[in-house]
Amino acid sequence: MMWFGGALAAGAVTVATYLLPGTGLDKAFAQDIAYFRIGAGAPGSTLYDLAGQIASAISNPPGSRQCDNDGPCGVEGVIGLAQTATDPVSALQSVDDGLVESVIVSADIADAAVQGTGPFKKSGPMTELRAIANVGQLVLHVLVAKEARFADLSALNGKRIAIGVKDSDNAVTARALLRAAGINEKKTKLLTGDPEAAALDLLGDKVDALVLVAQLPNADVASLMRTGNYKLLSAKPADDSKSAYIVTDWIKHKQYSGTDVVATLSMPAVWVVRSSLSDELADGLAKAVLRAAKSDGKIHLNLDRMTVPIHPGAEAALAELGKAQEVEAPAPEPQPNATN
Repeated sequence: MMWFGGALAAGAVTVATYLLPGTGLDKAFAQDIAYFRIGAGAPGSTLYDLAGQIASAISNPPGSRQCDNDGPCGVEGVIGLAQTATDPVSALQSVDDGLVESVIVSADIADAAVQGTGPFKKSGPMTELRAIANVGQLVLHVLVAKEARFADLSALNGKRIAIGVKDSDNAVTARALLRAAGINEKKTKLLTGDPEAAALDLLGDKVDALVLVAQLPNADVASLMRTGNYKLLSAKPADDSKSAYIVTDWIKHKQYSGTDVVATLSMPAVWVVRSSLSDELADGLAKAVLRAAKSDGKIHLNLDRMTVPIHPGAEAALAELGKAQEVEAPAPEPQPNATN
C-alpha cells in the first residue's frame, strides 16, 4: 500500500486550539504581539497548505526579521497561525461569528455565504464577510483507470465518481466544478469517503473516477500518475454554465507523469475576514502576502473573479502596489494532443 498525504489523507479533522490573548485581535495588535488565525481544511489539504504559507508570510514577531524593499516582511508584531477547519461552511460561520480571524475557502462556498444560498439559505447572507484577496487557483483533476475508455469528463454522466470525504473542501468544490462541466448530480452517483480507498477502487472497477481539487502541481495526483495505472480526463464548461468564477484552465504538458496538456476547470481560493478588521491590519496583511507571492510563487495572489467584497484596507494596499488590476492565470503554450 502506498502512503498518500494531502487530499488523500484520512478524513478525520482535528481542530487546533490556538487562543487569542485579550478581547480582540485589533486590541492585541496595538500591543507587542498578536496572533492571527487562518482556518482552512484538513491537515495536508491544499487549503491548509495555503494557510500555512500565508501564516508564515504575515508573521513578524518582535525581534524578528527586518523589512527590505522587496523580500518577505510580514506584519510587525503579528504571528500567523494555520488552523484546521472541520468543513468550509462551519469555517465561514466561525469568521462571521467573530470566533476566528480568517479562513481560506473556495470561491463557490464563499459566494454562497455572501448570497445566502445553498448551505447558507436557512441562516441567510453573511453580509459582514470581506476578502483580502484570492490566494490560489483550485484545479479540477479527474482520474480514471488507465484502461478506462472514457474520452473526457462528459462521459462520466451517470457513472460513479468519488469526490472525497463528506462535506470536506474537496467534496464541496468538486461538486461545483462537476456541475459547471455539465455532470448531472441526479443521474450520477457522487461517492463520499476516503480518497485513498477510492483510488484503489478505481483499479478494481468499483468506482469509475476520482476527483481531486488542488493547486498545480499536486503531490497526491503525482504519486498516482507515477504508478502508470491512471490517466487524467479533460473537462470543459458546459454550454449553459454561467459561473462568474469557474473558468477553463490547463494542466500543462508533462505536469504529471505520462500526461500531455489536459483541458480542465478551476476556481479561486479566497482569503476571507470580517469587515470589522481594521484597515491598518488589512493593509498590512495584504502587503505581506503580496511580498511573499512575489518572492516564492507558491501563493498566487489576485483580485480576479472575486466572490466576496474586498476589504477596503486590503484593496487600498493592493492598488498602491499595482495589483488591483484583474490578473488572469497565464495559459500554457499550445501543445499537440491537448486531451487524453
